[in-house]
Amino acid sequence: MTTTVGGLEVAREDGGKLQVTVVLSRLAFEGLTSGTDVPATAAMEGALRCYLGDRGSERPAWPYPDFLRGSETEKDAPIELELDPELWREFEEEAGRQGVSVEQLAEHAAFYFAAELDAGRVTQRILDDLESGEGGARG
Repeated sequence: MTTTVGGLEVAREDGGKLQVTVVLSRLAFEGLTSGTDVPATAAMEGALRCYLGDRGSERPAWPYPDFLRGSETEKDAPIELELDPELWREFEEEAGRQGVSVEQLAEHAAFYFAAELDAGRVTQRILDDLESGEGGARG
């Protein structure tokens, strides 16, 4: 079964994962994937996890910017994901809390993650997780 929400397409697989197609602007896609060998699918899932992981961090760049509300960008870079349903549910709920579409928040999460990568904070999180024995990255 496939559900289309705005430009997003969501389908449940038998294995419990959700198939989600997120369509970003070319600029967001390039920000997410430039300078890395990580596939766009892994980078986008990382962006969703990183973004949700920083909820409550009080970072000024975290919430969806007020000045962008109501604006739309041209979406022309689809990314097909297989996600844990709980991750997607949390992301949809966060979009609702912020009063924006899931598409808008996905675009923002991609930019947010790209900025985190550029600042080196994602690498530091991975190192911190390894040192604490968690063995997995938060974002």
